[in-house]
Amino acid sequence: MTAPSISRLGFALLGLIKGEPRSGYALRMVFETTAISTYSSSPGSIYPALKVLEKDGLVAQRPPTGTKRTFHLTAAGEDTLRAWLTAPVEEEDIGKRLDMALLRFAFLEMLQDPQATLRFLDSFETAARAHAASLEQFLAGEAGTKLSLQSRIAVEHGLKTTFCSAAWAADAQRRLREG
Repeated sequence: MTAPSISRLGFALLGLIKGEPRSGYALRMVFETTAISTYSSSPGSIYPALKVLEKDGLVAQRPPTGTKRTFHLTAAGEDTLRAWLTAPVEEEDIGKRLDMALLRFAFLEMLQDPQATLRFLDSFETAARAHAASLEQFLAGEAGTKLSLQSRIAVEHGLKTTFCSAAWAADAQRRLREG
């Protein structure tokens, strides 16, 4: 699905640059001032990630009319981003990378492909239900029955939020189909 050298931050940068070519500083400000602030806005994070993307041929700098250079997606960057955005959601994405799955959903709108979004949501719902079933099986199994009460309650939280994620995906599909 993805090139191995692309980090979570790298994919976030590709999506932001697809939305609007920006300078490194402007990208830092997006991370500092929006809900995507879970990523570090540190120059020590952003600029090295941009260098990797540039080295991999996914972004290129262009001199703008002003003094700052802006990053733009290359054709390879567009293809890589599209492949990442449209890949089916897997159970592991729900259990270990839910934030990235939701970031993919947010960026999918840029493709202007409603069917791709609906396929994503369908796979998200399927993966969430599979992960919920895995958690239920764990809780019912030997390892689950040996958990302390507090640990069991923590796993139950994960189960309940996973059910909520599946319901969210079903509701999002319905709302998008209705327009």
